[in-house]
Formats: sequence, C-alpha cells, structure tokens
Amino acid sequence: MPAATLTGTMPHRAVTSENPDRVVPLAPRIVEYLCGQCELTTTARLHAQAPIPQLWPCRRCRAGAECTVEPDESAELISLPVASKTPPRKSHWEHVRDHRTDAELERLLDKRLALLHAGKLHAGPSPS
Repeated sequence: MPAATLTGTMPHRAVTSENPDRVVPLAPRIVEYLCGQCELTTTARLHAQAPIPQLWPCRRCRAGAECTVEPDESAELISLPVASKTPPRKSHWEHVRDHRTDAELERLLDKRLALLHAGKLHAGPSPS
C-alpha cells in the first residue's frame, strides 16, 4: 500500500495503466459554484480525487455559492468566512446620491445639457 494512503493524504501523481513505470501528475477537477446573492459563478480547482463540497465561498460577496454539478454526499461543507464588518464598496453613483438630492441632480443635469446644446461643453473627444 502506498505511503500516501497510509497517512491519509491524496496522491498528486498516478501511474498510467499502459506504462506502469511512467508517473503522470493528476489533473485538477474544475468545479463551478453559482452564488445566489450576486449571481456570480466561482470556479474552484479541486484535487482529482477530492470529494466535491455542496458550498464554496463566492469570490465577490463571500456568501455560500452552490455547486452546479452533483456534489458528493460524503464531502464536508467548506467553512464560509465570517461576514466582514466593513460595508461593501459604493459605486460612484451611490456616492453622488449620498451627497445630493434628486432635485439637485435634476438641476445639475439640466444645466449641463443646456451647456452641451449651446456648444459650450464638449460631448467627448473630437474625431481625428
């Protein structure tokens, strides 16, 4: 019996059946997980002989993403990280909305459109 089996670790190489003297590395198993919160697919590279867990942390929001293939029943659940205490990053638009009311934004938009229509404001880079 190989030493890897005795210690409980999984081997990283295997012997081919065609040529027992040739040892080849085991290819990782690629498994996809779909997050229910942000609907982002996270790809996990697992050991070829490792069981497939039902949940995996989402790479964006760190919530539990569900396996898209049939998971192994014997697999232990991956422990999900504790939710961070820092709030998620705000977009530029969210920061603008924090500092201005809708009425202020409407007035600002009307002024900018008036300048654009009067030719005093450029719409973008000039064509070459």
